[in-house]
Amino acid sequence: MDHKDVDAAVAEMLEVLGSRTAEDWTVAAGPLEWTCWETAAHIGHDLLAYAAQPTGAYLPTAPPGDPTRVLLWCTGRAELAGLPRQTSWTWQAARPD
Repeated sequence: MDHKDVDAAVAEMLEVLGSRTAEDWTVAAGPLEWTCWETAAHIGHDLLAYAAQPTGAYLPTAPPGDPTRVLLWCTGRAELAGLPRQTSWTWQAARPD
């Protein structure tokens, strides 16, 4: 997957959903348990995740991904969400630690 695939997915989403913005997005999205709004938000999140990958090897989850690397990658990303709260913010060139 590269930027062209992300661009194509965004274009397809806009083509399908762009004319439906006045409809009720709180209803189930077809056979899914999620609402249309939750489904669109999920798609947006996934597109951001794909677009933010700096290289093709960024996610070690594709075979033959080493299970150890997959776990390290996943657990390290879980820590990123808390990092801003765990960091002592100061005005200097580098982090204090």
